[in-house]
Amino acid sequence: MDSMADYLDGFNKKSTKAWEYLYRDYYTALCSYVYKIVGDESVSQDVVQDSLIGIWKADLHFSHMEKLTCYLYKAVYTNAIQYLRTERLHHTLLQSYGEEEVEISDQHFALTVQEELTRQLRLCIQELPEEQRKIIHLSLEGLSGKEIADKLGISIHTVKTQKNRSFKYLRSKLGGSFYLLFLLAGQNLPL
Repeated sequence: MDSMADYLDGFNKKSTKAWEYLYRDYYTALCSYVYKIVGDESVSQDVVQDSLIGIWKADLHFSHMEKLTCYLYKAVYTNAIQYLRTERLHHTLLQSYGEEEVEISDQHFALTVQEELTRQLRLCIQELPEEQRKIIHLSLEGLSGKEIADKLGISIHTVKTQKNRSFKYLRSKLGGSFYLLFLLAGQNLPL
């Protein structure tokens, strides 16, 4: 280019030759400037290239080289900061998503196990003879042996015997899950 005016005119008219000069004269300096912001050479090059492409696509006209130079630096600075914000947000979201995913999966798994064990317990309780079934339901509701005996009009000894027979049956049907079920039953499960 013969003069700055020709250079600027070519830039404003999207002359390929003027843009080649712009690229040659500014690219390395802009990459160095962005590198100081983002700390990654490859990212710096991408930010500068994206900025130059954005300027090429925009309908911008500059009256002085100083304005063009200021605009170039401001554009790459803005894009570098935007990159950092996006990366920080992306990192934060991934980190929180990973934590939520673990928490949700553990919580979901615990609820699923609890529901399945409760379902199995309900089914096994339904297989008990009616009197044993009533005693177990009242026991799971938190009533004492004496309260159950009074409510059903039977002796405390009958309550204890029927309860023991019921627990023996439930242990045989539920295996190792039996003890876990009664721990969960203490948490007011809907049985």
